[in-house]
Amino acid sequence: MRLLMLHPGIAHLDCDFCLKHMVDEKTGVPEIGRGGVPELRILNMSPEYLSPCRDLRRDGNGRRVRTCPKGTPENPKTLSPENELCYEHFLECKAIGQFPDDSVVRRNAAVIQGVLDAVSTIQENEYRNRMLRALE
Repeated sequence: MRLLMLHPGIAHLDCDFCLKHMVDEKTGVPEIGRGGVPELRILNMSPEYLSPCRDLRRDGNGRRVRTCPKGTPENPKTLSPENELCYEHFLECKAIGQFPDDSVVRRNAAVIQGVLDAVSTIQENEYRNRMLRALE
């Protein structure tokens, strides 16, 4: 769910497609080449041609990390189909302001709301940090 909230452009992007084609890493939109077809990745060239899940870059602590927030095709950080249905049900219930009187729905809603609150905190902190950097 964090992936859906923080990186909606790539949350539903097919990993196999991304491995083969150049894709904007923020929006998930394929780069279109000549003839109006998605641009293929040129393998064995330089790092900018690697898909984000295969690109190992150094983080602030000098560790080598993969740059795709979705993870890798072998170990994606995506919701299972069942959890996607739970999240959709949560959104529908929240939209109308009415949840069924069911213990499973209550438990799922509490978990989902906890994740939404954590994502909101992350977004607020990132915004605050951008503003502070802009003021320097």
